[in-house]
Amino acid sequence: MNKLISLEIKRNGLKTYHTAVLIVTAIMLCFLYLLAVIPKLDPTETDLGLFMTYNSLTNLINIICMVIFVILSSVMFSKFVVEEYSGKRAVLLFSYPVDRKRILGAKVIMVFSYTVISMFLCGVVIFGIFFITENLFPICADTLKLTTFFSSLLSLLCYSLLSGVLSIVSLWFGFWKKSISTTIVAAVIISTVVCQIMAATITYYSIVLGVLVLGVIAAALVLKDLFHRVEQMEV
Repeated sequence: MNKLISLEIKRNGLKTYHTAVLIVTAIMLCFLYLLAVIPKLDPTETDLGLFMTYNSLTNLINIICMVIFVILSSVMFSKFVVEEYSGKRAVLLFSYPVDRKRILGAKVIMVFSYTVISMFLCGVVIFGIFFITENLFPICADTLKLTTFFSSLLSLLCYSLLSGVLSIVSLWFGFWKKSISTTIVAAVIISTVVCQIMAATITYYSIVLGVLVLGVIAAALVLKDLFHRVEQMEV
């Protein structure tokens, strides 16, 4: 499996996605500082409480990053899976002397791992820089504690995993329709709906874990169906 994943990376390349992750990291870091300074810029803001604690700020960033990385992952799945299993490309793919499930599994593991790891590293960089500067020149009115950083990392890990499983669910729609646009549209819709749920319950970590568990179950069912579809495909 590791060899298959390595071959997929060499054959397709990830440089474009590395660049995209770096751009997202820079933008989200700036956005975090903007959110933190809102209480000082506009004291009359109705939702001021969302921007006055570190937990709320980091969770907001995690939610937004989750949406971004689900969409980024859907683009990767479109290229590495949907496009590969469409038309004449599928003939070449099935000519390899490797089990069909292993090939699909390698592609899914590669994209899922890249999504989760890149979002987690993106968040670590953002929160690391933000908390260091907050320790020196605080903007937020909240008290910065060591536990705040670790709780932010735990939340980040949950949202990173959630971005990976949601992208697998969106893959099912694209694979079903053999459409790149369907994959991306499904990712936008699914991630937006989950984003709304998370934003409405931003202080309830049990909701995040609950949605993550449901997402894992949905992703497992999707993968089972995808493996079955690939096994039954005729070219």
